[in-house]
Amino acid sequence: MLMDAYLSQETYQSLNVINLISSSSISDGLLIGHKRGHRFFVEKILPSLQGFFPSLKKYYELDQLFNGKFLGFFSFNPDEKKIKKILAPFACGKLFLKISSNQQKKMTIKSYVIDYENEFFLLPVELRSQE
Repeated sequence: MLMDAYLSQETYQSLNVINLISSSSISDGLLIGHKRGHRFFVEKILPSLQGFFPSLKKYYELDQLFNGKFLGFFSFNPDEKKIKKILAPFACGKLFLKISSNQQKKMTIKSYVIDYENEFFLLPVELRSQE
């Protein structure tokens, strides 16, 4: 089963805006969209103020607010501690975009599905977009 992720033009532009205007290299948020078959369609992003969620309760409240259209998370230049935080049962099967940005503000996006087999891990998946 080959999975992949598709970023809408709006999503790609929004990530680029965060990349260009953010003074710190650390920015995180949520991915909103839908899943059809083996493809994640990321329609938009929702930047979050302080990393990922402080509690599971907040996560479920936000998921309800978006009618279950929560696809996953994105993070600019995440450290191991931050990645470890999303390698958890509530995030299993969700998409994770690991975004790096260099001094010239050139973005590189790697996409993963949070998976589990004896332990949680990031499974690389292909990324498609209209860039």
